[in-house]
Amino acid sequence: MKKTFFVVEDHSLMRQGITGFLAEHSEFECVGYASNAENFFDAMHSNVENVLPAVLITDLNIEGSVENGLSLIKNCRSEFPSVRIVVYSMHSASSIVSVAFEAGCDGFVSKMSDEAELKNALENAILGKRYVDPQIAPNLFSFEKTLSQFTPRENEILRLILKNKSNVQIADELGINKRTVENCISRIYNKTGFSTHKELIASFGSRDF
Repeated sequence: MKKTFFVVEDHSLMRQGITGFLAEHSEFECVGYASNAENFFDAMHSNVENVLPAVLITDLNIEGSVENGLSLIKNCRSEFPSVRIVVYSMHSASSIVSVAFEAGCDGFVSKMSDEAELKNALENAILGKRYVDPQIAPNLFSFEKTLSQFTPRENEILRLILKNKSNVQIADELGINKRTVENCISRIYNKTGFSTHKELIASFGSRDF
C-alpha cells in the first residue's frame, strides 16, 4: 500500500507542522489537506483518478465542535472503508477516546505527545492495527474494562452522566422512572468505587459536546 495521507485540521500552523514533520521523518506523502469535513469530502469526490489516501489524519475538535470530528470519522468510514483514520487531538479523556474508536477511527494520538507517536500510529494503521498513544492507553484500558462490567442499561446511564445529565434528565431521555435511574447509578458507584457524578466525570472525562 502506498504511504499517503490527507489532513483535516482547521489550524493552518498545525497542518503545516504535521505535513512538515512527516515529510522529514517518514515515508508518508501528503496528498491533500482541508480545514473541515465538507472540504475533505469535496476533495475526495473531485479526485478524477479515484485514488484515495491510505490514511486520514484528523483533528477531533473541528471548527469548535467534537461532534464535527466524530461525524467526519463515521462518514469517512462508511463512504471510504479502505481509508484508515488516525485522530490527532488535544482531547485525551478516556470517554472521548472511546467514542472516537466507536465512530470508526483506527488510531488516536494526543497532540501533547511526541510527534513520533503520530508516525507510529500511521504505520500501524496501514497494517490494519489499532493504535493508542501510550500516554492515553492505560486510562482507556481501565475505562473499557470498567464498561465491560456494566449491563447495557448501566452503560447507557454512565454515558449520559458523562454528558453532565441530571438523574431526572437521564430518566426522561431513556423513558424510565427516576428510581430505576437511581438504582442503576448506585450499582455504577459500587462497581467503580466512586460516589458522585463529579467523580465519574473527573475520572473518565466529560462527553458534554
